[in-house]
Amino acid sequence: MLVLTYVHPNDTLTEAQAALSSAIGLTMPQPTQHFLIHVLLLWTTILSIFQVVVIILFFTDGHHGLSQNSSAVAPERTMQFHTPSSSSEHELLLGKGKMVTFKAIEATSKIKWVAMTPNSEGLISKEGESLTIKKDGYYFLNLQVTLKSQESDDQSVSLMWNKKVLLQGWINTKTRSTGLLGKVEVLPAGGTLEVIMQPPTNYINDTESLTHLDIIYMHKP
Repeated sequence: MLVLTYVHPNDTLTEAQAALSSAIGLTMPQPTQHFLIHVLLLWTTILSIFQVVVIILFFTDGHHGLSQNSSAVAPERTMQFHTPSSSSEHELLLGKGKMVTFKAIEATSKIKWVAMTPNSEGLISKEGESLTIKKDGYYFLNLQVTLKSQESDDQSVSLMWNKKVLLQGWINTKTRSTGLLGKVEVLPAGGTLEVIMQPPTNYINDTESLTHLDIIYMHKP
């Protein structure tokens, strides 16, 4: 027996709307999903704030550390400075050195000298026929002696330091001169320099370019 059922069109439309609403409900975010999104946003914000704080602290501590290091080094450098008592001593400490030139004025067994360089007393003082060293240091000694006439073929000239021979030469029979004699010595303060002639003579040529004693001083650290 065949049974026929009548379906009203409005019923079919109602079922379709219900199915659509159910499908839309599945695709919309649930309360749990909303909560996770909020947690994720909060965590991202916290990380950003933490990074900013770390960067600020890094640059602040670095600058403070450099300031402390500079202040710690500065006193050490300051202690190395030395204030000289005079401009002349300041030049000597800087390594500029000083040169003193002496000219012969007379001779017998020893040559008597006169300083041609101003302000030489602070370095070398003259006492009769002797020159007294007043500062410890390196000394470059340059000596030349020339005679007007030669009395002996074995005329010698010696530069003595506290009775010790530093330079020695002989008068050349043709030029009547020793030529240039030079040497570098470390000399302490208090010693004396003397130029001795053997045999003694008073025929010294006192022209400065021919008979002279030049001394260059350099500070010894």
